[in-house]
Amino acid sequence: MIVPMKQLTLVVLKNEQTAALEVLQDLGVMHLAAAPPPDEEAITAIRARWQEVRRVAEVLSGLPASEAKPTGTSMRLQPPEIVAEVRRLTERLSGLNDTRLELLLEQERLAPFGNFEPEAIRLLEAQGIGVRLFRLPVRQAFEPPDGTALVELSRDRRQRYLVLVGPVAAVAQAEILEEVPMPDTSPASLARQLLEVEREVTRIKNELTVLAGHLEAVKLLADRTEDKLHFEEARATMTVIGTLAYLRGFCPERDVPQVQALAEARGWGLLIEEVSNPNEVPTKIENPRWVKPIQPVMSFLGVIPGYDQVDISAPFLIFFSLFFAMIVGDAGYGLLFLLLTLWGQRRYPQAPKNLFSLLKLLSVATMVWGVLTGNYFGVPAIPAPLELLKVTWLLEQENIILLSFIIGAVHLTLAHGWNVVRFFPSSRALAQVGWILTTWSMFFLARTLVLGAPFPEAILPLLAVGVALIVVFMTPWRQLKHEWFNHAMLPLTLVNNFVDVISYVRLFAVGAATYAVASAFNEMALAAGAGGLLASILAALILFFGHTLNILLAAMGVLVHGVRLNTLEFAGHLGMSWSGRPYRPFARKARREVA
Repeated sequence: MIVPMKQLTLVVLKNEQTAALEVLQDLGVMHLAAAPPPDEEAITAIRARWQEVRRVAEVLSGLPASEAKPTGTSMRLQPPEIVAEVRRLTERLSGLNDTRLELLLEQERLAPFGNFEPEAIRLLEAQGIGVRLFRLPVRQAFEPPDGTALVELSRDRRQRYLVLVGPVAAVAQAEILEEVPMPDTSPASLARQLLEVEREVTRIKNELTVLAGHLEAVKLLADRTEDKLHFEEARATMTVIGTLAYLRGFCPERDVPQVQALAEARGWGLLIEEVSNPNEVPTKIENPRWVKPIQPVMSFLGVIPGYDQVDISAPFLIFFSLFFAMIVGDAGYGLLFLLLTLWGQRRYPQAPKNLFSLLKLLSVATMVWGVLTGNYFGVPAIPAPLELLKVTWLLEQENIILLSFIIGAVHLTLAHGWNVVRFFPSSRALAQVGWILTTWSMFFLARTLVLGAPFPEAILPLLAVGVALIVVFMTPWRQLKHEWFNHAMLPLTLVNNFVDVISYVRLFAVGAATYAVASAFNEMALAAGAGGLLASILAALILFFGHTLNILLAAMGVLVHGVRLNTLEFAGHLGMSWSGRPYRPFARKARREVA
C-alpha cells in the first residue's frame, strides 16, 4: 500500500533556523522537497568527511570480529583518531601490496635463471666480458657468435632460458629477440625484500584487526557525520525572505498531527495542503506481514511506483512464486533450496528475515510444483508413492502450454480489473472492461494458433464489444484533440496485447528446458559411471557440475522471465512507469550529542 502524503510548508524566524531543523530532524517524519544540491564548501567538506568515515567503517567491518580486541594505546583512541589511523594504515597497506606485486613479478621473471649477482656481472663487463640473459623457444636454434659461450640454465615445455658469455663486442653483436634485461637487484635480495614486505603487511593487518574493535564507535561517527551533512543540506535549501525562512516537504498523512503539534508548541507557521504535483511526492510503501517477503526483490530491482500509481507487491509475490515454481519445476531442487535457506538462516542470523521468508516460500512452491509434475532431479523413474502424487493432466506439454496462457490471461485481467476499480466512476473504467474482453479474446486466439484448438464463434462478438469499449472510452472526449495518437496506435496496441498473452508460454519453455538439461546430465552420468571406481567418481562430478549449472540457468531464467512478466507485462497493462522516488525523511540516524 502506498501511504497517503500531505504537502507541508514550514515557516520559522530566520534566527531560529538551526533550532527548528534540529527539532525537525529529531522528529524524523518530513521528507524535504527536492532541490538542487547545494555546492557550498562547508557541505562539500562534510560530504567528503562522511564518505571517508564510511569507507573506514567498511574496512573495519570486513575484519574478523573474534580477533578485534582493542588493547593498550588503541583503547584510548577517539573515533576521529581511529579514522585517521585506519586511513594511514590502509594507504600504507595499498602501497605495500603494489610493491609486493612488483617484487613477485620480478622474481617470477628471473627465477628460470637461478641465483646470481648483477653487481658481479657489471664488474665482468668492466673487464671486457659481456653477459646477456635471454629466452628462446624450445624448437628454435641459436648459433652463438664466435668466441662466445652459450649456457642453458633451465627450460620448460615451451622455452629455454639461456646466458651468453664472451667478449663484450661479440656478445653485443648477437641477434637476440627475447632478451631479459639485467636487473639491479639479485634474486636473493628480491626474496629478502619480499619477506620484509610480507612481514610489514602482516603487522599492519594485525593493527587493523585490533582497531576493528572500535567498529561501533566508527559507525556512530559515520551516522553523526551523515546527520550533520543532511542538516546542512536542509539549512541550505531553506528559503529566506526578510526575517522569515521556510521549508517545503512531504509528510505521511498520519504523522501530520505530530508536525502540527510541534509547530503550535514552537510558534511556527505551518501550511498543510493536498499534494499538487504527484511527480514531486516520494513513495512510501507499507504492506501487511505476509507481503513483506517480496521487498528484497523490489529492492534488488530498484523499482518504485510513482505516488499516483499503485503498489503491486501482493500480486507480484503471488505470481512471482508461481513463475519461480514453474520455471525451476523440480521438487529435488526445491528441497535443496529449502535446506540451504534453513542453513543460511542459522549461519547468518543478522541477515534480513524477509529474504529468508521469500526463499522458503519459493522453495516450497517449487517443491509443490515438482511433486505435482513428478519431477525429482530430472529422474524419469520415481518410487510408486511419489507417482501417486502426480497430476496426470500436468504431464502433457499441451496442457502446460494451455495453463501458461490461462495464467497470462488471468494475470493481465487482474491488471485491467484493478484499473476498473481505480478509474470508477470515470468512463475510462469501461475502456478497461474492453481490455479485459480483448485479453480473453487473445487467449482463445493463442490457444487456436499454438495448440490447434477450435476458435469459439462467440468470441468474435466479444472481441468487437471490447474494441468498441476501448475506442469510445479510452480517452475523455475533451482530451481527444491532444491524445488522438492513442487511437491511431490502437491496432498496434491490440497486437501487443496478443503478444503479451502468448509471451507467457515462456513459463512452459523455460521449465521444459530445466527438466531437459537435468535429464541430459543424468544420462551422461549414467553412461560414464559404468566401469569402476574412477568412472563412478566421474559420474558424480558430472552430476554435481551438471545440476549446479542447471540451477544457475534456472535462476537466470527466473530473473529474466519471472521478473519480466511482473514488471513489464503486468505493470504495463496497469499503466505503471516505475517513476517513483523513495521516501527518505529528514531524520537523525544517531542520537543527538548533548553539549
